[in-house]
Amino acid sequence: MMRGMARLALGVIIVLAVAWGGLWWYTEGRLHDMLATNAGLRNTNDGSSMVSYDSITKGSNPLTASATLRNLRWSLSTPGEDTPSVISMAQVTVWIDAFNPLVMHLGLPNRVDVSTPRGVGSATFGSIAISMGLNPHALFNRKIYAVTGQTMAIHDINGLVAGNFPVLHIDDITGHETINAGAGPTQTAVTAEGSIDGFSLPAALVLMAHVPFGGKITHIGFNMSFSGPADWAGLMQQLHTPQLSEQDRRKLVVQAAHNWAENGGNGKASMSVALGPSTLNAGGTVAFDANAQPSGTADVNADHLDAFTTALINAYPQLQQSIVNIEAQLSPYLATTDVGGQVLNVHVVYAKPGVLVNGTRKADMPPLDWATLENPPAPAAPVVQAPGDGSGAAPAAP
Repeated sequence: MMRGMARLALGVIIVLAVAWGGLWWYTEGRLHDMLATNAGLRNTNDGSSMVSYDSITKGSNPLTASATLRNLRWSLSTPGEDTPSVISMAQVTVWIDAFNPLVMHLGLPNRVDVSTPRGVGSATFGSIAISMGLNPHALFNRKIYAVTGQTMAIHDINGLVAGNFPVLHIDDITGHETINAGAGPTQTAVTAEGSIDGFSLPAALVLMAHVPFGGKITHIGFNMSFSGPADWAGLMQQLHTPQLSEQDRRKLVVQAAHNWAENGGNGKASMSVALGPSTLNAGGTVAFDANAQPSGTADVNADHLDAFTTALINAYPQLQQSIVNIEAQLSPYLATTDVGGQVLNVHVVYAKPGVLVNGTRKADMPPLDWATLENPPAPAAPVVQAPGDGSGAAPAAP
């Protein structure tokens, strides 16, 4: 009896081990193919963008499926330059832990080097953590968009040029997004939020360039969400087709937006910036009616603009007249408060009846012509001018 149970237990263990080994082998193959595919998508037929690497290797840890791309080099050619710019990384690794199989991690090196025709530079990072949530149904169905969300946290970023000369520092960059590839008309398809904190320039650069506010931006933050059905994953795959012209890429984007608008697409976004004494907040919404015509709102608020503009003028006196002109244009929306100093408040409503700013109608709202956006007219041929003094008269034959 005991011997039979032992044999059964051993058989179960062997079956599970074989099943896990097969799943581990299959997952590593998918990760390998994903790295190779994503690297190849950056290549263009004209050679303006080319990715190369030494090898892609699979991991050997039975509890972690992984693949590593080694010595990545991304070459980008710019018109008019004989030498391309090159972004290089020692390695890029993706892995999935057996104890958390619905999260894929992306590992980047702590240094990225950049070489351009005008010089070399690099970015260094104290730490990088990037992970992606996975749709379990995509494991054996390659047609399903696999990613359900992404999270990123990068700390202690430094920009260096000419070897190790520092030109900027950022304390933290964070971001998070969720993706619902099968969202319906009333469901949220994409959400995203992120922030950049502690941006600063080196003291020597601040002094030499007379940069105001100590060369620091305290905080930049944003968030957005979009609802309604749209095959954004399929669009991205189409846009990476190497033989597509820029005109075809633009048409694909407009067609996707048109389809999204016709199916009840709507969205909202906001951002905030803390710079010197001022904080700027901006946000907006957009929705579409049955004819795919847009309507929505936009808001812009800022405080302590008097202290902000004074600091700008002290640093760059040549900007004074431009700042005066801008303030004159914005004067209907400026006020002064005991708490916020000079403040800006702008509220825009746009729809078919027109554009209203702080309750006052400012302009018509012409209909959005999707057909023209999708198929713009060809640019007019340049006028060929007869040689001579510009009058159009050709010079007499000798």
